[in-house]
Amino acid sequence: MTAVTSIACANTAMPESKIRTLLNLDPVWSAYALADLAPQHAAFCQWFHSAESVVLAYLGLTPPVLFATGQKEDVVALSTQVPQGEYQYTLLPEHRFSLEPMLSIRSELQMWRMSYKGDNPEIVPSPDVHRLSGDDLDSMITLFADHADRPDSFHRRQLEESPFYGAYHKGELVAVAGVHVMSESASIAAIGNVFTHPAHRGQGFGRKVSAQVIRGLRRSGIQTIVLNVAKDNNAAVHLYQDLGFQIHCGYYEGLGKLGPKT
Repeated sequence: MTAVTSIACANTAMPESKIRTLLNLDPVWSAYALADLAPQHAAFCQWFHSAESVVLAYLGLTPPVLFATGQKEDVVALSTQVPQGEYQYTLLPEHRFSLEPMLSIRSELQMWRMSYKGDNPEIVPSPDVHRLSGDDLDSMITLFADHADRPDSFHRRQLEESPFYGAYHKGELVAVAGVHVMSESASIAAIGNVFTHPAHRGQGFGRKVSAQVIRGLRRSGIQTIVLNVAKDNNAAVHLYQDLGFQIHCGYYEGLGKLGPKT
């Protein structure tokens, strides 16, 4: 096991180039973390790294997000330096099970990380799909409401910083797709916050808004586009495959408390 180091993202002396190099060993898995290296996320990041591994505590969401990549022994050692508390975690199987002695899990899903491999030649603008702005925020909140499967990592900051598209039906916003994070400098984006009102599912709205997000990102020059989908959501997996995505890896997404178990 190599020596580990903890560095706050706001520290201008941080070896960002080293962290970026480690993350780029698997940019699809590390897409969110690569985007979080952007200056606007600096105040929300705490980075912990060794010669071969990286752990990130992202404090810009509630609860914060825990991410890891690299050697499992290093990840365990690095995680002992992360502030204890409640986290949303995204962990590869080897890290999730290595951290089990110090992670009290409340809820968990098995997920696929997918990456875009298509060239979307058939994606054309849809007349009922529009680029959303801050003026649509109230409509989005109304759409998400208290549905059990509503997006759980949406922040209005995402709407302000990156492309979101929505489908309106009879004046009502019925479907949304956007991004979780995007970095033009790293040419990476993660599609997320995809949601269709239950009364309007099965009508193609989710496909239309997702397709327009892809089109918008590609027209902006984004090369690496990823998304997450539950392994048991076969309909969504097939939809994204039809849109040009391929499965990259499986991982665990959950909510748990990091620290000694009582």
